Amino acid sequence: MIKTVVLIFLLVTGLLSEEIKPYRYLSASEAVSDFIKVKDILVVGTEEGTVEVYDLTTDTLIDKVSLPKYKDILGDDMRSLILSVDYRKGRILFIARVIDGYRELYLYENKILTTLIGIKEKTTVQKVMFVDDNIALIQSMGNEIILFDIKAKKRILSKQLNYSSFSDLTLDEEHKYIYTADETPMITKMDVKTFKILKEYNKANKRDIVSIDFKNEILLSGGKDKRVIVYRSLEEYTMTKGQFFIYSVALNPQATLAAFMKNEENDISVVDINTMQEKYLLKGHNQTIIKIDFFNENELISADERNKLMFWKLE
Repeated sequence: MIKTVVLIFLLVTGLLSEEIKPYRYLSASEAVSDFIKVKDILVVGTEEGTVEVYDLTTDTLIDKVSLPKYKDILGDDMRSLILSVDYRKGRILFIARVIDGYRELYLYENKILTTLIGIKEKTTVQKVMFVDDNIALIQSMGNEIILFDIKAKKRILSKQLNYSSFSDLTLDEEHKYIYTADETPMITKMDVKTFKILKEYNKANKRDIVSIDFKNEILLSGGKDKRVIVYRSLEEYTMTKGQFFIYSVALNPQATLAAFMKNEENDISVVDINTMQEKYLLKGHNQTIIKIDFFNENELISADERNKLMFWKLE
């Protein structure tokens, strides 16, 4: 009995995990607000209205979009905040927060910037993802989900999920299903073409969900209850707990490992999802982590509220 208690204590406190430092850094021009890596291309959105494209084979900036400043109500110059970026086949979709908190949606392709949703529409769109080459999936802060025709610049379908504030959105690998979370303890699975609600995951989280991920039939969530939940089905799930709000979670492609922001020191815990035991503790951030993303089975990128992105190897 004593041995069992001691073992549990060691696992909970992370003393059996391997401590890892970043093996590589990349510095954006400004504080990072979002990023996405596709093969050797890294696209970074910043808090100062820039979208930056890096070639990771050479660590060089190969393209950059800088939105113009706008005037606030006092007449001061302000920069747009890039809220969300996505990349597909050389094309970039991104959302910028501009005047009075309203948002604009842009497409950047072949050095040409096109406004898809402008300030006149007074939207609060928050996240955008490519579904295919011409269709985008958008979700607003007010929890409206939108299927958008990029070429025609118009909505195909929209649905008001509820009136809670939006938290996070992801797609399955084949882009058939949507998983969306808001400031409730529930995750909703929907058909991407019809927005039909297929499942509602509401068994395990007890407070607002902040971040979700889906890979290889595994759904991962984290939120303000400090719980990290691994769902295998509606009824089958396992849990571990962090020491602070779980602002970001991520799965590796095979969903054998889950990473999440663990504590107020901004360490990243990486656990084996079968045992929920911590295998690695990633140390290097000193500000709140905004995003974690695996780009292969044993490597990931993370960013905090500064301009530096960190690369990690787990082997």
